Amino acid sequence: MSISIRRGQSEDASALFALALQFQTGREPITRDEFLVALDNVLRRRDQEANVLFVAENDGRIVGYSLMTVSRLLHAPGLTAHLQEIVVDEESRGSGVGDRLMQANEHYCMGRGVRQLSASTARIGKFYDHRGFEVVGQHYRKVLDLR
Repeated sequence: MSISIRRGQSEDASALFALALQFQTGREPITRDEFLVALDNVLRRRDQEANVLFVAENDGRIVGYSLMTVSRLLHAPGLTAHLQEIVVDEESRGSGVGDRLMQANEHYCMGRGVRQLSASTARIGKFYDHRGFEVVGQHYRKVLDLR
């Protein structure tokens, strides 16, 4: 398996949408139109703060992605980053794709002088434990009923 990592782009939309459906954590799956709006926002250029989308390819096929946000917090010095999503296609799990995506995120952070990288998860805590993350709190979510 030859895994390559690159920045995501709008041409990746179909493959990324299929992966995003595997990641589903809400009550209902995201629609394609909602996904395209979100992808456009993620890919938009900003000055200091950034959305960082990495794509993992194996033999030209997208098999994973990660989405990280980089920003300044009021309580922490310097830039911080939060790994929002990391998704590996079900057929490619356990093959090192997640490791390569994490390495790409950490390398990006170090290059930007990011002092803290955090992640929230309810499903794959061992994945983060193995990579030197420590549990420092709990993650809460409330899905708002917009009817």
